[in-house]
Amino acid sequence: MRTGPKRVAAILLALGGGTLLAAVAWWWITFDEVILYGYLSWKEAGSCLVQSSDICSLAKALCLGAHPRFVVAYWASVFWIGVIAVSASLLTSESARVAQ
Repeated sequence: MRTGPKRVAAILLALGGGTLLAAVAWWWITFDEVILYGYLSWKEAGSCLVQSSDICSLAKALCLGAHPRFVVAYWASVFWIGVIAVSASLLTSESARVAQ
């Protein structure tokens, strides 16, 4: 069974979009109380969505009492994996369009 470029693009888009949504939800669950209590500003917490830093690690440590460890273990690379999958879907879909 062969999968055409349009089908691959659709699969990559669905996986990438789902991964991005999961990353944002995971980030929000991890950092919402940190923002609410004023430990970090929106901008500082927002940077934790896309990169790890000492301030993000400190904020996650402050959450350990309120969240299970697996929730607090937000990994910024999940966001970038989603971006890569969505980008690959766009490139695949464009190459499929050009090939026609």
